[in-house]
Amino acid sequence: MRYDVWVEVDLGALKHNLAQVHGAVGAGVRVMAVVKGNGYGHGYVEPSRAFVEAGADALAVTRLDEAIPLRQAGIDAPILLFAPIQPENAEIAIEAGLDVTVCSLTLAQSLSESASRMGKAARVWVKVDTGMGRLGVLPNEALTLLESISKLPAVQIVGTYTHFSRACEPDLSHTREQLRRFQDVLASVEAAGIDYGLASSANSSAILRLPDSHLDIVRPGTLLYGQYSSEHVPHSLDLRPTWKLKARICEVRDLPKGSAIGYGAEYVTTRPTRTAIVPVGFAEGYLMVPEGPVYRQSVLKFAAGKARRQPSMEVNGVKAPVLGRVAMQMTVLDVTGIQGVEVGSEVTIPAMRIPTSPLIPRVYVA
Repeated sequence: MRYDVWVEVDLGALKHNLAQVHGAVGAGVRVMAVVKGNGYGHGYVEPSRAFVEAGADALAVTRLDEAIPLRQAGIDAPILLFAPIQPENAEIAIEAGLDVTVCSLTLAQSLSESASRMGKAARVWVKVDTGMGRLGVLPNEALTLLESISKLPAVQIVGTYTHFSRACEPDLSHTREQLRRFQDVLASVEAAGIDYGLASSANSSAILRLPDSHLDIVRPGTLLYGQYSSEHVPHSLDLRPTWKLKARICEVRDLPKGSAIGYGAEYVTTRPTRTAIVPVGFAEGYLMVPEGPVYRQSVLKFAAGKARRQPSMEVNGVKAPVLGRVAMQMTVLDVTGIQGVEVGSEVTIPAMRIPTSPLIPRVYVA
């Protein structure tokens, strides 16, 4: 089948970017490749397999339903679930050999009971909230929780981790304070004779900005997919682009001057215009801008800049402006003067990766 719309994913670039992260943290630090959110829009299975083949020590997703397809595909690397599971799903997670985030003794007890019945061990990571304000046990309660979990039958503490909330911002003082709190927790747990497993704190930003945060294992996401999380992060790696949203033109038309285009007739041609129709719209997640500017700007600045920009797609290496409103699954381009445009011509579309519909086929190239 010749696809009308597809996402081209460069597996070689993914492996290359992982190698860049390995080089940045050194041989003594493990790497957990984050593949949550449909692999940041790249798909789950093939990117995960590529990362494991390239030397990732573990993978991470958010939910159980993201991890199960990886196991079904034969990927047997450790997989961490960032979101605590529903206690009713304990047996599923244990049977699949998944690492479960635990923030409370209640979930740990449910895992212990299920694992004991199954004759298996539940693998858990304890999350410590050092300043993110979402999941995690508070630092002053962490020792008690880890001590209690360590006494439960059929439970293995695989690791202990925290997450930075401001590592991509100019001022690193908050991040350094988070790291200090986390290190204090680890020290108190170690002093109590409890094995907290692998220690982890560094996300993509901290990997490049705060080497002291590397600890036992880092958790890169954005970097693996060829992007930096902000302008304040050193652009020091040789990252390669990994993802392109592509489509084929389904119709080419010549319209006279004065022709209205699209819903609301918001655009009217001011000259004879050659148009090309692309079967892509907001249902596919076409938001007319790449992800990079969103990371680098505040929401308000980004929205203001977006309003001023003329959206376009690339046809035969030339930017073709979007005419009129983007519809659910149709966009009209002005291809006047662009040579060789015909039905079937390939279009490259700037779009945000994660919201791009997972129903669009992912085509993997080496």
